[in-house]
Amino acid sequence: MLKADWIRRLHQHRYGFSLFAYIVAAIATGSACVLFARAFEWVLSHRLDFDSVGAWAWLIAPIGFLVAVEIIRRWAPFAAGTGIPQAIFASEHFSADNEKQIYPLLSPWTVAIKILTLLLGVWVGASTGREGPTVHVAVGVFLGMLFLFRRWLGFDFDRRSAAIAGGAAGLAAAFNTPLAGVTFAVEELSEHYFSSVKDIVLMAIIVAAVVAQMLTGEYSYFGRLQDPSPVPLYVVLLIGLVGGSAGIFFGFLLLKGSEWLKQYQNGAGRYGIPVFMALGIMGIAFVCGLRTLGPGNRIAQELLNDRFGDWVFAFPLAKMMTTLMTYWSGLSGGIFAPCLSAGAGIGADLAQWMHFSISTCALIGMAAFLSGAIQAPMTSFVIIFEMTGHHDMLLPLMLASVLPFMVARLLGAPHLYKALASAYSSIIGLPTQESGSSENKSH
Repeated sequence: MLKADWIRRLHQHRYGFSLFAYIVAAIATGSACVLFARAFEWVLSHRLDFDSVGAWAWLIAPIGFLVAVEIIRRWAPFAAGTGIPQAIFASEHFSADNEKQIYPLLSPWTVAIKILTLLLGVWVGASTGREGPTVHVAVGVFLGMLFLFRRWLGFDFDRRSAAIAGGAAGLAAAFNTPLAGVTFAVEELSEHYFSSVKDIVLMAIIVAAVVAQMLTGEYSYFGRLQDPSPVPLYVVLLIGLVGGSAGIFFGFLLLKGSEWLKQYQNGAGRYGIPVFMALGIMGIAFVCGLRTLGPGNRIAQELLNDRFGDWVFAFPLAKMMTTLMTYWSGLSGGIFAPCLSAGAGIGADLAQWMHFSISTCALIGMAAFLSGAIQAPMTSFVIIFEMTGHHDMLLPLMLASVLPFMVARLLGAPHLYKALASAYSSIIGLPTQESGSSENKSH
């Protein structure tokens, strides 16, 4: 009798079987994120570009894009895009009542197809990153583990808190930035819901980050950088406005371009769009260099280490275009890393023009462009601060992140990830009033 009562208490208490399941799920999530990152880096180092296959890249890229997009369309439509909108939608809507409707967004099959097609796209030259997809993968793994524990141990759990915890843990593991995982959970995954699940989310973030560090060691995403030189306030304001405006325009083009191309998805356009986008990306890479392909994190690291060249002048626009064309093609892939590299290029160009520190202005440009594109200023400055570790740059990064957000609000620019996430309501047939509902907290 006492044993049965003890087991019942473990089932019911928030720090009983539920906490154990969340910790195990976080360990699995952190491990999966590291394996995904290693696979991504391996594929990136063996990319089939002009340097490795010569003129064959003109043929390989369109074929690779077409195959990857068709795999997504035929077998896992929810694997397309960055993955963060899927995570946001689940964190806002997932409940026991609509589990069958929303589960395909995050199922193991969708996650597997996302990983496969992203790696294929990067292999043939896509301009994309792994950070957004890592969030998608993390939510899928986290929820998948909890569903297994539900079957084995017989307890239920709050789907929304699990989606928030998984997504935040995924971002923390992707960039090795636990604090950015917290701000991402607050700003992007849950604006009004976070306070009730913060202990679970924080535990997931910490455990996933610890596992990632145990497997990869202590590191900064962009390496250990030299201390940046200070710049005047007007330089921060200028880079914040220019870089942020470019980010806002990038987000606008991504949304509007996707909407415009939808009308051509039937018939020949279904196959023509991926092929045309791949050829366009190869054309830009042929003219502007192979730096415009891939995630762009190594380019940002070069600029943060004051390695400036004439190629930087054309890089921001070229990187924006290759990233937009990758997304418009229908591939799975992220925009975090490309946004950071494009912003670093804008900051470096302005620094060269004004004769200020390249590394300092590149750092500020990264925060401005990312904040303008995703309209998440807290996440933008925290993630860059954690990746570089420069305490003296915290206030300039905060200012450069807040300015684009204010400009976006003044212009009425749509929130990129929220706009992309809202489309899933009609796709999966979820009633619009569901967004305001919440599930009972049954951890």
